[in-house]
Amino acid sequence: MTDPVSTGGGLAGSGPAPGRTTRRGLFVTVGSAAAAGVAGWMLRGVAADAAAGASPTASPSPDATPPSDLPDADRRPGITLPAIPQRRAVVEVLSVAGATSTDLRARVASALASLPEQPADAGEVTVTIGFSPEHARRLWPDRAAGAASLPRFASDSDDLRTGGDVAVQVCAETAAAAGETSRAVREALGATRVVWSAAGYRDAPTREGTARTSTGFVDGIVNPRTPELLAAGVWSDPQRRDTHWILRRMRVDGAFAHMPTAVQERAIGRRRDSGAPLSGGAGLDDIDLFAKQPDGELLVPLDAHARRAHPSNIGRPLMLRRSYSVDVAEGMGLLFVAFLADPTTFVLTQRRLDEQDALLAHTSTDASGCFFVPGEL
Repeated sequence: MTDPVSTGGGLAGSGPAPGRTTRRGLFVTVGSAAAAGVAGWMLRGVAADAAAGASPTASPSPDATPPSDLPDADRRPGITLPAIPQRRAVVEVLSVAGATSTDLRARVASALASLPEQPADAGEVTVTIGFSPEHARRLWPDRAAGAASLPRFASDSDDLRTGGDVAVQVCAETAAAAGETSRAVREALGATRVVWSAAGYRDAPTREGTARTSTGFVDGIVNPRTPELLAAGVWSDPQRRDTHWILRRMRVDGAFAHMPTAVQERAIGRRRDSGAPLSGGAGLDDIDLFAKQPDGELLVPLDAHARRAHPSNIGRPLMLRRSYSVDVAEGMGLLFVAFLADPTTFVLTQRRLDEQDALLAHTSTDASGCFFVPGEL
């Protein structure tokens, strides 16, 4: 993947006129589409405002401090860029009628070449497209050799929705921009059927760039924030920055919300107000799995989510999570979004949660999928 360039016009130092529609912040995750004769983008991921010297990170809050700066090669739109995820997201998992793998790649390239302009308040608009494991292995047999569908898990609902040819995620600072761009991609792909979808939102970010989910707890604390950690746990091809993408639409039942705060915190393993681990420390600190009270009781319970999901349990590097809250009829909804080098990392983690997890006992998943996101088409 190449260095960022502007996807919109404009002179350096100039900005859009008031009320004028611009291509400000239009990012697309899939890279160059010139392969196999497909006319497409040399997509690189920095908005037109970057030409004017603006920072290519989301700025939903003046107090927000993004994670560590990354080299250009690691700045993948919708994955690591912007550093603080946008406030709105639309995800659609689509079945594309009559499309061979090669045809699907051409349709994706065409769709990315005709995205609608958005007003300035849309912020940085990112489009992330992932291919099903079957299509990915046909198109990139070497690069996508590890692509695989997810097995069923204990918390999956009986009517779990899976499948689809592609997954499309559009993120923006406004719901209007995310929705319009998502519709444009879907229509450009041709005859499609929505297998499942979700409209996500994030609360105002903390200074560290994390945010609270609908459960009231801070999410995205333990995430890879350096090139070394991204190379180890996120990029399946460190040169092209290919990655695998987990999407799961989940619901936490209302009973959890009515539990005393102390009980919720023991189920999570972190403080509700600050995100700090029960073992002590600050909001971004890792938990101490061995910390105990004077009587010998573990400070972080054995079934706490933060303990069960800890990567040291399976000897795997960190996956990158950029999840969103979603509205559900009852309880609290979560769109789990994760990028990782090897889908097995998620499978092993989820199996541990199935065995014993105080949060997962209140959680069900009704839609799920694993997709391959190529750094280059």
